[in-house]
Amino acid sequence: MEPLSDPGRTAERASELLYHAGLSGGGFDYEKGCAGLLSLGIPPHIFLAGKDWPAFDARRALERLESLASAEYIHKAGIFWKDFDFDRGLDALICLGEPEYLYRAGRFWKGFDYDRGLEALIRTGPARYVYYAGQEWKTCNLARAYEAIIASGSAEYIFYAGAHWKYFDYTRGFPALVAAGDPEFIYKAGTLWREFDYPRAWRALEREVVRGAGWRGKALANPRWRQALREIWAGLTK
Repeated sequence: MEPLSDPGRTAERASELLYHAGLSGGGFDYEKGCAGLLSLGIPPHIFLAGKDWPAFDARRALERLESLASAEYIHKAGIFWKDFDFDRGLDALICLGEPEYLYRAGRFWKGFDYDRGLEALIRTGPARYVYYAGQEWKTCNLARAYEAIIASGSAEYIFYAGAHWKYFDYTRGFPALVAAGDPEFIYKAGTLWREFDYPRAWRALEREVVRGAGWRGKALANPRWRQALREIWAGLTK
């Protein structure tokens, strides 16, 4: 008895053949071809047809990608399709709630609502993507992104924001970093931040008797930390 064919693979193969048929031009009926691709519902071929075919219903295709929950190919369509509705595309990405592709859209789309995109990232994404947006988007409300990073309590991305963002309020950022309680990023902030309270940071490292031991050792070997510690200890002997 012959094995039954896999319907998913059959649809994928049919979609691939239809996409390639559209590349050949000639008497190809692009209206029917587009309808066929959307019916088969294979996101990579829908995306490629929108990029490569000379005629394509981008509006219906975007709706279909949204119904397929394909944030990846909505993001790619926004980069490569000639006729792309950026507002509708952003609505779709926000609805799907995948922060990686929201961040990527903000980085690569020619038409992007940065304020809406940032608010969506803050609602749905981990601090990592808010940090990346602040660092890599052409336009970003850093004051708003800063509030989100501080509220996240992520020592890692509080550190990175303080080290690399053009805007960072160290008077609030430093206590938030210490409160997060991660010795690694307290130490690293002392090597890179433009403003830093070394006495408070050292006390925080000392409180972490076990977890902080290795990072205290690194601090003693780091030029910036070592100079600050010398000044702290010199003050204690006066």
